[in-house]
Amino acid sequence: GAYGNRWANIAFGECDLLLVIGSRLDIRQTGADTKFFENRKIYHVDCEQDEINNRVKGCIPVIADAKQFFTDFVNEAATEIFEKPIEWYDYINALRLQWPDTAELKPVGINPNVFIHALSHNSKLTKCYLADVGSHQMWTAQSIEIYKDQLFLTSGGMGAMGFALPAAIGACFALNLKPVVAIIGDGCMQLNIQELQTIVRNKLPVKMVVMNNKNLGMIRQFQDSYFESRYQSTYWGYSAPDFEKVANAYEINAITINTEDEIEDAIKWMWNDQNVNSPVLLQVMIDPHTNTYPKIAFGRPITEMEPFAKPIEMEGT
Repeated sequence: GAYGNRWANIAFGECDLLLVIGSRLDIRQTGADTKFFENRKIYHVDCEQDEINNRVKGCIPVIADAKQFFTDFVNEAATEIFEKPIEWYDYINALRLQWPDTAELKPVGINPNVFIHALSHNSKLTKCYLADVGSHQMWTAQSIEIYKDQLFLTSGGMGAMGFALPAAIGACFALNLKPVVAIIGDGCMQLNIQELQTIVRNKLPVKMVVMNNKNLGMIRQFQDSYFESRYQSTYWGYSAPDFEKVANAYEINAITINTEDEIEDAIKWMWNDQNVNSPVLLQVMIDPHTNTYPKIAFGRPITEMEPFAKPIEMEGT
């Protein structure tokens, strides 16, 4: 996809068979160049017929519910003998080593992808991660590690800013008041910040991670790419509060970190005996000019990604 891990997009772009289940294959998944996609065999599984052969043509349609498809597929394949494509596996693993998600950025201060991996390793008690919309959503999708009996919920292509905090409340109730982790940007946090009162009133163990880069980072990066860094309403004409102080006003325990050597202790603080069953807020300060990479260079095939390739047309949505 548009911000997918580089090794994954290369594998996606170079494979000779695609099995697509429930994706509408819009521009965010494929980039602008659909002809690049149509040079292979594609089986497209969807419960809605009109989603198939919409943008990407020549797909073999399978009209089915995804769960039923998996059940039938397993039953049909049970007696088949498949030769494992070892060379392909080795190639993909080599790409993963060549293009680790943690090395795409060289930011000042905290590397968001490094932080998300550390969050995963030290949050085994959470039942669900929720990501809002923006750069933090992409960093989370690139680097989150989901363990057994954990969920990852996000609004995906709906792009619903403000999603994570109320969704975390719903998820916490649905999961019998087990802890959940909401990963939120500073812009998104300000859309539904009043829900802190709902969390406090119901004593919900919602762990809020606010990745605060003091601007609307994804749009600011868009302005760098296409509008000569005119930062109106993203960096200029925008501000964010100190969310640690806001949380304290609601009597929620909160801390702020600014450097990578603070990450491990901060995440362990979220889960210590005092905090494990209570709401907490961890504010993670990110340099305002930290970009979200890799990113499809729009107009080019999905395998060509920024910052090494440059877009040749205006980004579509």
